[in-house]
Amino acid sequence: METGTFNANFLFKNEEETGDDGETVEIQGNFPNWVKGTVFAVGPGKIHFKESGFTVNHCADGFGIVYKLAISGGKITIWKKYIQSDALKKANQAGRPVLAELFTPSSTDVTKSTFGRIISFVPENSDNGNHGIYFFGNKIYTMNGLAYFREIHPEDLSSGTKFDANKFGMMCLTPHPLIDYDGTMYNTGAAISATGTKQKIFKIPGVKPGETFKDNIKKLKVIATLPSSRVTFSNFHHSFGMSENYIVLVEQPYVVNAKKMLGWMFSGGSAKLDDFTEWHSAEINSFVIVEKSTGKIHKRKIESSESFFFLHAINCYEENNQLILDILTHPDDSHIKKLFLKPLINGSCCNSQANGIFKRFILPLAENFEGRFGSEVRLNPDDTVTVSGGSMSKQGLEHTVTINPNYRFRKYRFAYGNSGFFLQGSYANKITKMDLTTGEETAWTLGEDCMLGEIIFIPNPDGLDEDDGILLSGVSSSFHSGGQLFVIFLCAKTMVEIGRADFKNPLAFYLHGIYIPSIF
Repeated sequence: METGTFNANFLFKNEEETGDDGETVEIQGNFPNWVKGTVFAVGPGKIHFKESGFTVNHCADGFGIVYKLAISGGKITIWKKYIQSDALKKANQAGRPVLAELFTPSSTDVTKSTFGRIISFVPENSDNGNHGIYFFGNKIYTMNGLAYFREIHPEDLSSGTKFDANKFGMMCLTPHPLIDYDGTMYNTGAAISATGTKQKIFKIPGVKPGETFKDNIKKLKVIATLPSSRVTFSNFHHSFGMSENYIVLVEQPYVVNAKKMLGWMFSGGSAKLDDFTEWHSAEINSFVIVEKSTGKIHKRKIESSESFFFLHAINCYEENNQLILDILTHPDDSHIKKLFLKPLINGSCCNSQANGIFKRFILPLAENFEGRFGSEVRLNPDDTVTVSGGSMSKQGLEHTVTINPNYRFRKYRFAYGNSGFFLQGSYANKITKMDLTTGEETAWTLGEDCMLGEIIFIPNPDGLDEDDGILLSGVSSSFHSGGQLFVIFLCAKTMVEIGRADFKNPLAFYLHGIYIPSIF
C-alpha cells in the first residue's frame, strides 16, 4: 500500500558524474552470457543551480549528460559525464541558462564584457546537446535539434569537436539522423534566406578506415531542397521516415515563425525557443516523398485527413508500390507542454493519460491506392491523395516506440512502447510488446507507479527471429516513499524479466539511447 505524498524530485536532482573507473555491479537474475556491448544514452543532467537557486522550467531544458553502460559476463558498468557545451559553461558562470532553451528563457551573458554584449547583438544558439545521440564513424555525437552537434569520445565520454550546421547553410538539424545499411548518414535541416524558409535533405558518406568524420563532413551533399508553402514559416521536423529507397518528410501544423525568430535575433532581449513555435490547429499534415538515389521529389500531393503532432517516426518500409510509414502521433502539441518540471515532480502531470497513438499511414508510390492495416487511401478528383492513419495501438503511448534495429527500413512485425512519464492509461507502469500482424499485446508490469525511460533493443547476434533479443529500460518508481531507480532487462520474445541492475549512482532521466555491440 502506498504511503506518503507523491514526489518525483529524486528523479530531477542534478546528476553526479562517476569517476574514471565507473561503477560495476552484478546483473541480478537469469541474464544471458551472449550480451556483450555498450549502451550510450543522453538526457538533461543539470536541472538546478544551487548557488543562485535557479531551476530550469521544463524537463527538456536541463544540461546534457552522457551515460555509458558496458555489459559483459553478467556484469554492467556505468559511467556518467557532462557534455562540456558552451551553454553549460556560460550557465555555470551566470547561475542560470544564458542561451535560450526550449522553455527556459535566455539571460544576460555575464561571460562577456558590456562592450562585448553590445557588439554581439545577434543572440547565440544553445549547443546543449541533451536530446539526440547517434553513433557514426566510431564516435558518439549528441544533438539538441538546433544548429550544433558535438563529438563525444566513447572511451572516456570526454567532449570533442563542436560542429555548426550553419556552415552547411542550415540553421537547425533534426536530432535523429538515420544511418543506412551502407553506412551513409541522412538527415534534414531548415534554412532561412531572403527567398523564404526551406527544408534541405542531405547525406554524408560513411567513415571508412583511415578517414575521420571531419574529412567526410566535407563531402556533405544536399540531395533535395523543399521550399516552404509559406515564406515566413518553417515546418518543425524532429525526425523523419526512411525506407530502402525513399525518404519521407511529414510537414505538420507545428511550425517555427521565422519572422518572430529573426525579429528576436536582431533586437535581442530575453526569449525562449517556444516563443517562436505555433500550433495551427486548422491545418493538416502533408507527406513529401524523396528518392534517395536521385533527390527527385514525388509530385503528387499527399495529405492527412486530420491534423496530428509528432516527434518520432517509428519505421518506414516499401511494399506493393506503397510506403508504409509508422508514426507515434498526438492530437496536438499539448503533449510536450505538459512536461514542465513542477507538475512532473508533484505528480499533477503524471496522473493523467498519455495521448499518443501508434498510427500507420499508407503512401502510394504508384497507382496503388489500396488501404490496408486499418488505413485509408483516397484518390481525389484533382489527383491529390488523402490518407487516414490506421491505429496500431490504443491511446496512451508516449515518448518513443522501439523496434529491433536490424529491421529499420524493412518490413517488421514487433514494436515495444510505454507511457513514459504518465501513470494512467492503457500502457502505464508497463512495457508492452505489440504484434503488428495479429494485434496481440503482451506486457511486463512492475505492479506500482513507475516512469520508464526509452526502451533500447539489444539484438541477439545469433538470433533468427525478429524478437530474439533483450529490452533495456531505466525504471523510476516508489514515488511515495523516497524513490527508487534501477535498470530492467526483459526477454523481448516472452516479455519476462531476466535481470535488474541497481547502482549507487544510477541511470536516472535519459531521453534517448543506442546499443553498440562491442565494448570500448
